[in-house]
Amino acid sequence: MSTTSIPTARARTKSRLSFNRFRAWLVACAVRPEARLWLVIQLAILHAVLWTFILINLKAAQDVHMDVAEAYGWGQKFLWGYGKHPPLSGWVAGLWFMAFPATDWATYALAMATVGVGMVICWLVALRVVDARRAFLVVVMVALYPIFNFKGFKYNPDLLQLVTLPLLVLAYLNSFEKRSWQSGLLLGLAGALALMTKYWVLTMIGAIGLAALIHPQRMKFLLSPAPWVAIATMVAAMIPHIVWLADAHFVPLTYAGDTYSLQDKSQVHQLVAGYLLHNLGLLALPVALAGLAMALVPPWFTLLRRAPLRIVTRAWARDANPGVNVSQALNVWIIQVIVAFGPPLGALLFSIYMKTDWGISLFFL
Repeated sequence: MSTTSIPTARARTKSRLSFNRFRAWLVACAVRPEARLWLVIQLAILHAVLWTFILINLKAAQDVHMDVAEAYGWGQKFLWGYGKHPPLSGWVAGLWFMAFPATDWATYALAMATVGVGMVICWLVALRVVDARRAFLVVVMVALYPIFNFKGFKYNPDLLQLVTLPLLVLAYLNSFEKRSWQSGLLLGLAGALALMTKYWVLTMIGAIGLAALIHPQRMKFLLSPAPWVAIATMVAAMIPHIVWLADAHFVPLTYAGDTYSLQDKSQVHQLVAGYLLHNLGLLALPVALAGLAMALVPPWFTLLRRAPLRIVTRAWARDANPGVNVSQALNVWIIQVIVAFGPPLGALLFSIYMKTDWGISLFFL
């Protein structure tokens, strides 16, 4: 029997040492302040380039999605609004295709560039809540979330919200912590930018407002200039679009009302169930792999034999955890619970046609 293909003990040891060195280097880069930002940016660029090439091959026999063609058409002329949505997605497409040709590969590159920027902003959000090591795990989970790879193949306002909504949450966490008029100004601008993407963003704005009212430290925030400057800034920044809306006889709003109102209650129930199952199913892979990563920390094999329950319970700190900002974590949990269950409950209450794609931007937290 030939043994040439069986690695020697020395080769196996060398391989393990190389992997351990790489892992140690990766963790060191992820936690060093001067290196961690560039590590995440490089990961996002690699992710975007890799998935662009994958999508070019996967979609070679297909035409681009109608949403992408629509965004390209909107981008031919920069207006303060379009027939279905606010203008930001059209503006971004217009700028993109000034630099790149109107080809299929460029549309997939635009989609992946969008999710790549979203990944970096999600990491910045995570840094407000957890330490740098955990924040890097968040980026890895986001990269595995199907919306940020093969499900994110079509550039449209839903996908662009993966940039503007994390930016809005980041601005809120910043203003909640600093409570200054400058942080309120940034929050207002982030809110206006998000609203210029899609009116669906009102769900996230409402969730942030409720989080500010529910949080135990709400009075410190509400008595500061931050929320009031934010509201004034957002309203002022939206004035050009509001004027356009009035001139256009509120066409995007009438389009939404005509398209997504339903009379059949049973169909509403089916759509809501499909929405929840679809979006929770998409979360299964990153959540499962994150749980596995936390469970397989040495000495996991010994625990598996002697106290298997400890593999699960040791990941949850019972005492104060210096790696978690509890106040900001509470903000994130409140927002996520509201945007996870508020829209489907609203759809049941008001008989709305619930599209599965509406969850694209609501589960990044």
